[in-house]
Amino acid sequence: MKIKWLLLIVGVLIIAGFALSDRIADDPAYLSSMFGDAGAAAASTLVSFEQYEAAAFCADVAGTVVPDHSGLLRVKAEALSAQGKYGEALAWYDRALTAGDGGAEILSEKGKVLMMAGDFDGAVAACTNALAVDPDDLRALQTAGASSLLLGRYDEAVGYYDRIVRARPDDAGAWIKKGDALLYISIREEKQMREAFRDITGMSGEASFSPNPDAYMDAMECFNHAIALDPKTAPLLATRLVARSEITVQTCEDVVKNLG
Repeated sequence: MKIKWLLLIVGVLIIAGFALSDRIADDPAYLSSMFGDAGAAAASTLVSFEQYEAAAFCADVAGTVVPDHSGLLRVKAEALSAQGKYGEALAWYDRALTAGDGGAEILSEKGKVLMMAGDFDGAVAACTNALAVDPDDLRALQTAGASSLLLGRYDEAVGYYDRIVRARPDDAGAWIKKGDALLYISIREEKQMREAFRDITGMSGEASFSPNPDAYMDAMECFNHAIALDPKTAPLLATRLVARSEITVQTCEDVVKNLG
């Protein structure tokens, strides 16, 4: 099978060589760049067909000639990540960054891999760097939002998803995620209220509680946006709201019990 991959690489390079023969003759150094670009293009094509081992092999072969080509390093990382080899993929992303590819796309890709590897803090940090380069990088916003949700940093998650829905108001999934973050905020506040009324001392001011009654209503608004965009989400969101209502009932029962 690897022979077929090698033949594919050679074929791509031969075609590129004929197409660019005049340029190569005038600028021999251009050959290395062309070789790396062609190898990266071939590897990316293999990734698009989910031939991840072939893509990694292709990048390795071309990399023997152009070891510091950022495109080859990046596509090798992408192929490894698709195989679940997150640690190896991260090392290749770092090599690509060292080689000079510090663009938002590669930083957001690294953030995605960090999230899949379970390093949510690292994912947010990588996406923050990506957004410093391109504040509108949607992949970075999505990964940072999802990682913030998993970290329980719901206010931050709301901020990221708010930026997504402003850029893509027809993204039902982003509206749902923003709604989820707001719903978690409302649940957190109910927990604070339950703690504040757990005993008499809580009522006297020793427990701090500053509710934001808008969080639940904002979540409902987000879910309504999602349903309007995709009616098929209605049953899923209804389940969320039923569970949320049960929490509210339990909170009210606890408060009444403690007051009594």
